[in-house]
Amino acid sequence: MAKGLDVGTMNILSAQQDGNDTVFVQQRNSFVEIEYSDMAEQMLSRSEVLHIRKDDKVYVVGDDALNFANIFNKETRRPMKHGILSNDEQSAIPMMKLIIEQVVGEPAYPDEKLYFSSPADPIDSDLSTLYHQKTIESFLDDMGYDSEPINEGMSVIYSELADNNFTGLGISFGAGMTNVCLSYYAVPVMKFSVARGGDWVDEQAARATGTPVDKVTSIKEDDFELDFTTDVGGVEGALSIYYENLLDYVIENIVSEVDEEDVEEGLDVPVVVTGGTSSPSGFEALFRDHLDEANIPFSISGVTHANEPLYSVARGGLVAARSDEDVDHEEEAEDAEAAAANE
Repeated sequence: MAKGLDVGTMNILSAQQDGNDTVFVQQRNSFVEIEYSDMAEQMLSRSEVLHIRKDDKVYVVGDDALNFANIFNKETRRPMKHGILSNDEQSAIPMMKLIIEQVVGEPAYPDEKLYFSSPADPIDSDLSTLYHQKTIESFLDDMGYDSEPINEGMSVIYSELADNNFTGLGISFGAGMTNVCLSYYAVPVMKFSVARGGDWVDEQAARATGTPVDKVTSIKEDDFELDFTTDVGGVEGALSIYYENLLDYVIENIVSEVDEEDVEEGLDVPVVVTGGTSSPSGFEALFRDHLDEANIPFSISGVTHANEPLYSVARGGLVAARSDEDVDHEEEAEDAEAAAANE
């Protein structure tokens, strides 16, 4: 079987193969706290709403959290911040554990292979991703999986650049971070992240317009387009401004991080962009325009946008897990043949 898992700041998604189809399971990576009552818990249980009770509080988790936040006029809380487990949120670990259990389910057999996304250490922050990575790995191993971390940018390359022999530049615009990876024939030669993504855009737009962050996020997710025809004084105008700023920031860091020796002479590098933050209509064209204006130290063969940007990282983890599982099966077959020959 094998599975891929995208552990994102905004959403957590799993991918697994079902015949010729890839099946995705998704939950929003958030929760909201409400007062406990017997009636409230009965209602939640009957409605199959994902929740945890702790003392006199009930925590509604995942996709339902945003609905309950609106009903009770509360802000949702997030277990992750800047692409990793939030050290400001005491309930982060139990909430993440519950969401991951719901998304991946039980392994189909002991030690089922599962690759989960992990960000690179950001070059513009002193954040370390090690604790986050090891904690997620522990969750999954305790569930009975044989789990392995995969760099988020590399996961994009596995998902989107198979036709290019897994060679190119993969960029994942997530909520908490943006991850970048340059790969040759499935070997990463450069990878990094920056601690800016969709959350940064939302926070800056909210601060500029005096609008609650959750409201800005809802506007961005509701048919927002990067067409620059909106009123500059409104939320959509602010979102457009900070989207442009984010793209310039990412491209500037690509220019500074990529060494000319990293790129094979005469090779045109394909670029693929993906991630939930890249979902708005017009993103691909805007990114291509800004990339054309930059002094990139290598030749680019083209820029493509993943058809399903929200699913790319999980799909890439699945490709890596299935490939690893195939190698294990081949080694087991070789060992069996060797043992039979020695009898």
